[in-house]
Amino acid sequence: MYNWQIKINKNECLNVKVEVVFNSEFSKEEMQEIQKFYDNQNKKINFKEKVKVNGIYHKNRTKLIASWQSKSKQSENALGFIMFNPSFANPENSDDTIRNAIKFANQEGYNKIVVFNLFPIRISGSDFVCKYYKKEFLKKYVCKINFDDLPNAVVLCWGKLPKNIPYIDKIIENLSSKLIDKNKKLYQIADDDFQRHLSSPSINSIKGISQLRLTEIKSIYKFNN
Repeated sequence: MYNWQIKINKNECLNVKVEVVFNSEFSKEEMQEIQKFYDNQNKKINFKEKVKVNGIYHKNRTKLIASWQSKSKQSENALGFIMFNPSFANPENSDDTIRNAIKFANQEGYNKIVVFNLFPIRISGSDFVCKYYKKEFLKKYVCKINFDDLPNAVVLCWGKLPKNIPYIDKIIENLSSKLIDKNKKLYQIADDDFQRHLSSPSINSIKGISQLRLTEIKSIYKFNN
């Protein structure tokens, strides 16, 4: 269990309790190969240090839960998120995307978020995720999420996807069908009908969280248009 202080405005902070579940570790060879990805793109990233948590090089983040006291809700009111991948988020410190998810959920009257990902791998950047996963692997890929851990309201939240991910439409369609079979209500976070990622650059480009709204999803293919 971790404790975060999330600043909502000049006068208000949320005391957030965070639970994180990891699965498996990077091998030495994997870390060396991924480091080459960043070096070849002139990215000044020490991958080994970025993924280390308490001395362990965690490979997959399979779930993150954050909860806080809400002025408007005394009982638990949870919002689920399925994002693209966890990036380098360190459970000891909040990152932009999770911090913005907490702020947005609080703005909408929720006091808990449950976060899963299409891909659990802790690599920064969807293009690097594409390089890591091979085409044949993606052809058979099934997003492994414990649907019973998700609340009824689930936000599919990854922004505009890169065009070079093989079989991504099939992966999303299979996931969405299973969510609907489990009676989950699917949403996107949008402004002017553009589905938003919750990173700070995306949020800052539209002048903040307050400009966003939950929109019920009518078609999963809207995400790639």
